[in-house]
Amino acid sequence: MEVTDLHPLACGRTVEDVWDELDSGTPSAHLAECPHCRTARASLEQLAAATADLIDDPVDVPTGLLDRIMTAVRADVNLGRTLPLGSADVELSVPALAAVLRYAVDAVPGIRARQCRIELVDNRPDTVRVSMTVALKFGAGQVTALEQARERAATALYAQIGYTVESLDFEIVDVWTDPR
Repeated sequence: MEVTDLHPLACGRTVEDVWDELDSGTPSAHLAECPHCRTARASLEQLAAATADLIDDPVDVPTGLLDRIMTAVRADVNLGRTLPLGSADVELSVPALAAVLRYAVDAVPGIRARQCRIELVDNRPDTVRVSMTVALKFGAGQVTALEQARERAATALYAQIGYTVESLDFEIVDVWTDPR
């Protein structure tokens, strides 16, 4: 079976043939007599009228739309380093992976994630080593908080990405207290 992008009609012609005839301004006798081509012609004329209405309709561009579009474009361009994801030709942005880890760590009371460094383990494409700097709340049971953060990060990484954590090292770079 041949696969084509054309849209065939029952008469043997295609919708694209009808469109080309209308576009040329010299419709054939077949187009005037064939019920399939006339139906396609009517549909194409409705489409052209609707398109013209949309072109003529003034649009109020929301404030900041261009900035939002450019931010999204820059985010796509700045994916940063990527890691392979599974056996398919899919790659995962390291900043996105770091965001998953930071979110998991931030969910633990008394600990806040800061910087995150991720490296693949050689010969194990689904296993990573993670180094993360964190801030701890003074008197919040630091050892327990770090153990919970390590467990949550590993669980989130496996559940959401499919990666296994070989090691997750924390470096405490700050301590905070609640404001009085």
